[in-house]
Amino acid sequence: MNRKQRRAKDRKIKKSKAKTTEMEQKLGLFDLMPNECMVCHAAFDKTNKEMVQTWNVVVREQEKSVKVYCPRCWGEAIKILKEVGAIHDEGQTK
Repeated sequence: MNRKQRRAKDRKIKKSKAKTTEMEQKLGLFDLMPNECMVCHAAFDKTNKEMVQTWNVVVREQEKSVKVYCPRCWGEAIKILKEVGAIHDEGQTK
């Protein structure tokens, strides 16, 4: 194996390690997900497909926090933000 091949192999290994650590970080944040709504404390079941598809999950990677909101609380929060003018009707923040 010549130098060029060895360096290419080393780069490939280094890239694969970076992907692995990124995936491990995301899986680590999954463990931080609470089992209830952050506002009304309604129970959240991670194994219930309907709940997973309808509830809202907010992930803040820098702060390493995960928050779960039920559809009712999420809708109320969006309504309040629209009234205050923090978001437009399309759901985008200013």
